[in-house]
Amino acid sequence: MRPWKSLVFIPALAALLAGQTPADAPARVEARLRRDVTFLASPELKGRGNGYPELEQAAARVAGELRALGLRTTLQRFPFLARVTRRQASAQLARGEDVFSLAWGKDIEAYGFSADGAFRNKPLAFVGFGLQVPGGYDDLAGIDLKDHVAVIARTVPDLPAFAHLGRGDRSLVTRIKRLEAAHAEAVVVLEDGPLHPPQREEGPARLDLPVLAMTPAALAPACEDLAARLQKLRETGQPQSRDYIYAPWSTLSLDLKLRRIEAKVPNVVAVLPGRDPKLRGEYIAVGAHLDHLGLGERHSLGGAAARGEVHPGADDNASGTAMVLELARELKRARPRRSILLMAYGGEEEGLLGSQYWVQHPTQPLASVKFMVNFDMVGRLDPKAPRLMMGGLGAPKAAVEAAEKLAPKAFAITADIGAAVGGSDHMSFAQAKIPTFFFFTGLHGDYHRPSDTADRIDFAGMAELAAYGRAVVLQLADGTTVPAFDPETAKLPSKGNGGPMRIAFGSIPDYADNAKGFRINGVSKGSTAEAIGLQAGDVLTRFGDRPIKDIYDFMGALGAYKPGDKAVIQWLRGDRPMQAEATLRGRD
Repeated sequence: MRPWKSLVFIPALAALLAGQTPADAPARVEARLRRDVTFLASPELKGRGNGYPELEQAAARVAGELRALGLRTTLQRFPFLARVTRRQASAQLARGEDVFSLAWGKDIEAYGFSADGAFRNKPLAFVGFGLQVPGGYDDLAGIDLKDHVAVIARTVPDLPAFAHLGRGDRSLVTRIKRLEAAHAEAVVVLEDGPLHPPQREEGPARLDLPVLAMTPAALAPACEDLAARLQKLRETGQPQSRDYIYAPWSTLSLDLKLRRIEAKVPNVVAVLPGRDPKLRGEYIAVGAHLDHLGLGERHSLGGAAARGEVHPGADDNASGTAMVLELARELKRARPRRSILLMAYGGEEEGLLGSQYWVQHPTQPLASVKFMVNFDMVGRLDPKAPRLMMGGLGAPKAAVEAAEKLAPKAFAITADIGAAVGGSDHMSFAQAKIPTFFFFTGLHGDYHRPSDTADRIDFAGMAELAAYGRAVVLQLADGTTVPAFDPETAKLPSKGNGGPMRIAFGSIPDYADNAKGFRINGVSKGSTAEAIGLQAGDVLTRFGDRPIKDIYDFMGALGAYKPGDKAVIQWLRGDRPMQAEATLRGRD
């Protein structure tokens, strides 16, 4: 028996005098948490991948639990590109009079973001990695790619020539975008391993040119000495000699049509009405993301061996979803003064899509949401040294300090006023000027791997954290006032990528696909974006002489300028076109 159990009548009496009921016994809380996490992380739910029926099953279970409490519960759905399949596909290589048919799925495959394409006998141009390093390495120097198929190696090696390149510059999409801007007819990427079927890839849903994966062995008959050239490129990082870049006798013919299958991804939303008639129109949001990685098609850290394996996501984030369900039960017993908005989001693993969608399409007036509390990965509290990381993005420092005082004495809390602790759904609310708390028990070796299973969850620790979360939410819901949004603590850190990006523009991105251009969720205070009048919800369509269709076009445009340059920015506000000239500032 723990020492404090013998004193349980004291907080219970205080709770009754405050018009609340005491928290349930820890053993019962632990049992419910175990049941919920075990179900959500079960093999049958196949990792709750976005666009797959198992995520719908998880959402139905969560909604059912909330309805069983008598709460008004709805399923809000938003569009998501779930999968890509080939509708029509043929390809041939030619070298002089020799023609080589390519086997789809073995020799050649389309990327999920590939455009359809049909052309005959377009010459190949091998352009290394497709990299351009200002003042140095340049795979495209003096090369005209118009009407050519650009061929690049997939992986940029760790060599001194590329040491200062950031992840953005190394990314495959950035390099493909550069080749698209150079008017390549198509891009062939030489993969390091086996090809995989078309799927939604990292980055935009669709590019404007065909993008194909090939094995070096499949391309070798049309490109003499390819293996040796690739080996030299990877060892030295030196651009290829011109006699090999242009090989008009080696051509590719293509006929490709893809089918994109859209799904509706769920958000679960429930309302617990407040008991105070004067305050029940105000809401404290309590949320967690419900989705995970499915079979590891994207975002898995388990390597090639993990692809196709169930990624159960017990900690990430069955634990957070189970916490929201448990708080729903506890808060109903407690009868808070303000109303509680309980949410389980889809699409978090694809870029906070569900929480951003709710903020853009709120089921309650957004102005009525006074605070948001987010739980993401809260299942690994160390029983010997319980350590909780708590973020306060947009929350005043005093509010974080007040919440810290409610923690059990054994808890070691690392509090952060700002965004350093995690990137999760609380960020969508902070961008909408709603203060947030974020609860997180830390990363571990099972993160985004098939080994993130329910048997590794510390359920006793989760029960303790549920009691703490209950106290924090009730402090917000029962207070005379709610802490106001603090723009200083809501500032996102500006992270330079070490590459050619020298401009700090100050727009906050929306990562969801948008057919009109690159939508922003807000602007940073004092930034160039704010100075020219950009607002949350605006859609950038042009930056200087560059059309903007997505975040990759936007980042590419920023990389083309230096501090002090001027550029005319064009955007849509609703359907109304707007523009302004910006004087671009450098990063701090």
